[in-house]
Amino acid sequence: MKKIIVILILFYANNILAQQDPLFSQYYSNDLMINPAVSGSKSYNEFNIFTRQQWLGFEGAPLTTSISYHGALNNRSALGGSLIYENLYPSMSGLLQLNYAYHIPLDYGNINLSFGIGAKLRYYSLDFNSKDLPPVQDNALSGDVYNKFLGDAASGVYLYGRDFRIGFSSTNLLKTSFKDPVAGSPYDNKQVRNYFGLASYKFNIINKDWHLEPSILMRKTESFSSVYDLSSRIIYLNNSWTGISYRTDQTVVVAFGFGSDSFQVSYSYDHTLSGEIQKHSFGTHEIGISFYIKTLATQRHISFWD
Repeated sequence: MKKIIVILILFYANNILAQQDPLFSQYYSNDLMINPAVSGSKSYNEFNIFTRQQWLGFEGAPLTTSISYHGALNNRSALGGSLIYENLYPSMSGLLQLNYAYHIPLDYGNINLSFGIGAKLRYYSLDFNSKDLPPVQDNALSGDVYNKFLGDAASGVYLYGRDFRIGFSSTNLLKTSFKDPVAGSPYDNKQVRNYFGLASYKFNIINKDWHLEPSILMRKTESFSSVYDLSSRIIYLNNSWTGISYRTDQTVVVAFGFGSDSFQVSYSYDHTLSGEIQKHSFGTHEIGISFYIKTLATQRHISFWD
């Protein structure tokens, strides 16, 4: 247990401070996690379950699980929501987010523009095991359990059609505080704003059965440099696909998915190419299950899905 804490503090301190929103490699299949305006933009109501185990091989390594659902209410409005659990010793958090999106048809209904807002409620807990605390007295470290509820907000805009999507969103708009900072600390213990940009286009390559979908995801956190995911997927009949991604923090991701018109199962594997942790970790594994639910409201919602 001590080994994982030492490695996290020494080599991943910046990432821990910045990554207050969950990271999923399969963002193309789980885009509601990064933009509330995605709510209601599909030809179905979507129910997703994703779980992500980072740095397999370490006791106490980060574990993230999400459940989300979104769909149309009528021909303009849509709702969505997600529940996220994260366990990163010595901290644990649960996040509930509820979204509303309003969709505007453009170009005779072939293109749509949506605006989304999200209300966030986060439960945060910090609990050190006394045997893992350093022998010296440090005001920043304590064996006492610390718990707090935090409220915040997110917003986004999303332009999409049958074969493309472009979105921008921001989370932690209110920058609520976890707790009062320790005297002399350079950090204010506030949530930091995270910015996301997503763009993708699906090209038909063989008889409308096979498609190529390149995409890019930008993540930017205040006071930290941007990180980009550059991905490409080959999709067969909209149900089965395989893909590869390169993240600019020197991580390579391979992924695949298969299913039918009503569900899909997907898997991805992350392997980092730099840093001390690559010598000891067996990589990061992510598994997703998605269910696609047809409703009358969804079928009437976006004209080009008819």
